[in-house]
Amino acid sequence: MSTFHPMAMARRCLLRRAPTTARRSLMTLPAFSLEGKTCVVTGAARGLGKEFLTAFALSGARGACIDLSIEGGNKSIKHITEHITSQPSTASYKPELRAYACDVTSEAQVKDTWGSIVKDFGQVDVVVTAAGIVDNVEGEHYPFDRWQKMFDINVNGSFLFAREAGKYWIEEKRKGNLILVSSMSAHICVKPQKQAAYNASKAAVSLMGKSLATEWASNGIRVNNLCPGYMKTDLIIDLLAKEGTHIEEGWVKDIPMGRLAHPSELQGTIVWMASDASTYLNGSDIIVDGGYTCW
Repeated sequence: MSTFHPMAMARRCLLRRAPTTARRSLMTLPAFSLEGKTCVVTGAARGLGKEFLTAFALSGARGACIDLSIEGGNKSIKHITEHITSQPSTASYKPELRAYACDVTSEAQVKDTWGSIVKDFGQVDVVVTAAGIVDNVEGEHYPFDRWQKMFDINVNGSFLFAREAGKYWIEEKRKGNLILVSSMSAHICVKPQKQAAYNASKAAVSLMGKSLATEWASNGIRVNNLCPGYMKTDLIIDLLAKEGTHIEEGWVKDIPMGRLAHPSELQGTIVWMASDASTYLNGSDIIVDGGYTCW
């Protein structure tokens, strides 16, 4: 009986999609494969986290889907599995994915969830902290409890999972890979949103990633930050519904590529960052923004 290999499937898909005027003679680098790896993604019930988990599954990885509710996580896994098995080229492949309910701001829950993941999968190779929120309120009117919530989820939630991952990899002498989801807002103040709390939280995430990269590199652990630009995620769609579509028109005007990105356009980037194709990448901010921050 033949064995299904996701990366081999992906290579065949690439060959089929190649323009008829160009014939490919080289296959995709084997280093991009995530087969044999276990990837943990927070905030994976929707948005970017769900896209990342999908990309990992398509690249051969096992995955842990972490979100506030087990129902949301299982729904995400069901959708990802249906998406993969509905494609002719991957119909026989069922990814190994598990859902975990966890409030990333709770130290106790993060510790318990981490222990369950290690017990269930036997190992963890990649961690992506995609759980996060965004808010747009003038600084002079920003309630302190909302400021605290922003930092609790975006910064503390990232740190708690980063700490558990780093401790585990150091104790087990494993070469781990931590990817913190930051934002282009860690580098610039986007307009016209008034979001001092969000910008500050993402700047903190980016510098935390760089700091951990310097601390843990000698243990064979890599830490990098993914800094997306404007993506049509559920968060952004909800924001536009509240603020009006004129906001999107203003964004597009300032993006050299002239459009917002679809979340799936980050799949290639996250797989590269998580794979052995990026083994010398450490302490970097990978900005994917259509050129917005070039101005």
